[in-house]
Amino acid sequence: MYTHQLPGLYCPFPAILNQYVIKADRHTTLWVKRHQLVTNEATWSYYHKQRFTWMVARMFPTADLNALSIAADLNTLLFVLDDQFDEHGEGTALIKQRIQFEQMVHSLIGIMKHNRQVSLERGGPVLSAVSDFWKRIRKLGNLGWQVRFIESLQQAFAANLWRIEQVSRGQLPTLEAYMKWRPFFSGANFFAHLLEAIEGFSLPDYVFLDGTVKKLIGLCSNTICWANDLFSFNKELEQGDEMNIVMLIRNTEGCTMGEAIAAAVMIHDEQVRQFEHLSAQLPSFGAATDEQLARYVRALSVMMKGNIEWSVKDTTRYRFTMQAV
Repeated sequence: MYTHQLPGLYCPFPAILNQYVIKADRHTTLWVKRHQLVTNEATWSYYHKQRFTWMVARMFPTADLNALSIAADLNTLLFVLDDQFDEHGEGTALIKQRIQFEQMVHSLIGIMKHNRQVSLERGGPVLSAVSDFWKRIRKLGNLGWQVRFIESLQQAFAANLWRIEQVSRGQLPTLEAYMKWRPFFSGANFFAHLLEAIEGFSLPDYVFLDGTVKKLIGLCSNTICWANDLFSFNKELEQGDEMNIVMLIRNTEGCTMGEAIAAAVMIHDEQVRQFEHLSAQLPSFGAATDEQLARYVRALSVMMKGNIEWSVKDTTRYRFTMQAV
């Protein structure tokens, strides 16, 4: 177990907490119980202490109560699913896990593509919860947004199959491969698109095809992942899971843990600076669109900061101390 303090992370953006966080959290508690996602009270108490609602309340600080509640529901569901599919088994157990995951993905994407309504009785907890989430959130985004969001979810699911495959082989990926896939299997990529609906942006679809905009979304997703890896590596190391940027740097470079942490921090900080640099060079699409795009990019920066604030100040999911920046 690594016991030294983590270096502070460079992220010079506003830290804001949504005013509706308590009300949204109450809603999500009832939503989880209604869909029977967590039926054991002790297990739910454990999850509730991790304050998943605070994460989205920091990432989406200007969302109204309805939108924030939708984001909090999804975020809690994703953490529950991540824990279910993050077990490290062997042989047939991993094959079964992959099959179950593929079946779930097929059903979830089908619900979204065809706007299916699935009851708890017919589909079980996860599918009924996703059906309810999708029914509510698609009212907040246009058809172009729905296509982008579903596509980003499919990328996340494909990346998680890649992760399961790595575990089944009993080998760690290269650092390069990990850094390519990590933003996708973490879900950070589709959170950037979730932002579009939750905080009510109305950007033309073609804006998201622009290279600079794509790069900014990618940098936002990346830095959220590298920060998360720095916060979680100690916990994962105790569990024997070395698929983390810190451990992969250490294994690749043959360096000490402290040196690997410093290198991971440097990667994070450099990509934040790239984000700052690109933010000052946004393309122009006309006055009204430019104003919306600038606001969207500022919201991406708040997401980056919000992830750090939640990890440091709110959740019990990670155990570490951090040096002041």
